[in-house]
Amino acid sequence: MYQWLVENLKAYYTFVKVLKKKERGEVLLYKHKQSGNYVVVKKLKGIYPAYERLLGVKQRHLPFIYEVCCNENETMILEEFIPGITLAEQLERTTFPERYVREIISQVCEGLYALHLNQIVHRDIKPENVIVMKNREVKIIDFDAAKIYKMYSQKDTRTVGTIGYAAPEQYGEAQSDARTDIYGLGIMMNVMLTGKHPVNEMAAGKMGNIIEKCIMVNPNKRYKNVMEVKAKLNKLHY
Repeated sequence: MYQWLVENLKAYYTFVKVLKKKERGEVLLYKHKQSGNYVVVKKLKGIYPAYERLLGVKQRHLPFIYEVCCNENETMILEEFIPGITLAEQLERTTFPERYVREIISQVCEGLYALHLNQIVHRDIKPENVIVMKNREVKIIDFDAAKIYKMYSQKDTRTVGTIGYAAPEQYGEAQSDARTDIYGLGIMMNVMLTGKHPVNEMAAGKMGNIIEKCIMVNPNKRYKNVMEVKAKLNKLHY
C-alpha cells in the first residue's frame, strides 16, 4: 500500500514545495496534474494511530484525511490542503478583540469536540495549529502529537506538546484526555487577547475567568468538555 501511494503521487501529482521540515519528518505540498487541486503529503517517522482514526472523519473544522499508509520506518499521510493563515501569523500583527476570540474559539471547540468523540486528544493546541480561512472559518491542523485516549492507561507513554501550551499531565503526571486540550485552549485564548502567556499577563474580565478555569493545574477543576467552554463563551454579551 505504501509503495502504491508513492507511485500514484508520482503519476498523478506534481511536487510544489516543502511546507515544513521537522525532527519527525516533513510536510510537502503537491498539485494534481489534471484538476489543479492541492494536497498536503506528510512523511513522518514512526506510527501515528490518530491519523488512522481520523480517516473518513468529516467535520468542518478538521482537515479531511484522504489516506494513511505505513512501512517499516515511516507513515505517509495525504491530507486536505487548507488555504488561509494561522492564528500565529495573525498575532504577529495584533492581538484580538473579545468578540473575535469568542468567534474563533467557539469553532475550535467544535473541532476539538469531534476529535474527542473519536477518543483523540490533540495535545498541541496553539496558534500555529489553527488556520483561519478567508471566510473566517477555522480548521485545526497538525495531529502529529495526537494520541488515542485509553480509559485504563495511567499516563502517557511519551512527553509531547509545546512548552507553555502543554498541560502539566503531559509531562508524565497522568494520562492526557479531553481536558488536556482545554488547557491548551485556555492558554491560546489568553495569548489571543493579551499577546502574552497567563504567567506574564492574565486576561481581564469574564473572558479571564473562563481562561482561569481552563488552565487549572488539576484537570478535575477545569471544564469537563470543550462544549462547556463554548457555552460559557456564548453567554457573554458585547
